[in-house]
Amino acid sequence: MGILLQNSGLAFAAALFVAVLDWLAVHHERRRAEYVFKPATLVIVVVTAWLITYGPHDAWMARFFLPGFVFSLAGDVFLMLPGERFFVPGLVSFLLAHVCYIAGLNSTLPPSPALIPLAVIAVLGVLLFRGIASGLRKRERTALLVPVAIYSLALSLMLSSAWATLFRPEWTPLRRGLVIAGASLFFASDSMLAWDKFVQLLPGGRTKVMITYHLAQLSLAASIALV
Repeated sequence: MGILLQNSGLAFAAALFVAVLDWLAVHHERRRAEYVFKPATLVIVVVTAWLITYGPHDAWMARFFLPGFVFSLAGDVFLMLPGERFFVPGLVSFLLAHVCYIAGLNSTLPPSPALIPLAVIAVLGVLLFRGIASGLRKRERTALLVPVAIYSLALSLMLSSAWATLFRPEWTPLRRGLVIAGASLFFASDSMLAWDKFVQLLPGGRTKVMITYHLAQLSLAASIALV
């Protein structure tokens, strides 16, 4: 057991190391290196999450988070392939990932006070989607309005599910902090990606997207462990 837990720590460190290599590849526009390090990072995240399940862990979360990481890996592969025809499959893959994360964060119905962060996030999500929708219309890509709207809803529900753990007494402060950080970073990453792609280029946008995305996935994976 101790060896497996030690291996999960090594896998986590390996995932972070490979993620940094991907960030450098993105920053320096080394596409071939991206094709290696981007999916490799998520492969190691999947292995890390699997190793965590051999120690004290939240079995409900693991049941859904593990396939969520696999769907994220599929989304990574689709979105890094050249050509716009892979965008929707990538979007669907990440949509399924968020459905898994939402299920994993809600073993029971959210407590009533969770409506507070849900309301705040809903307003934020609507404002963000309005800006993205405007960019899609200007670029005459209205066919993406419905898929992006559905994805935005799932992303917002995932974020609100994470913040709802503030009102779940069974959650420890550490796990709560990890899952809130992971979900918030995921929301920030996807928001920057959509804004950079459909509205306006952001300085260092692709690098910022990948940094926040990988830190999000690592935080979510770590939150499975019961410490």
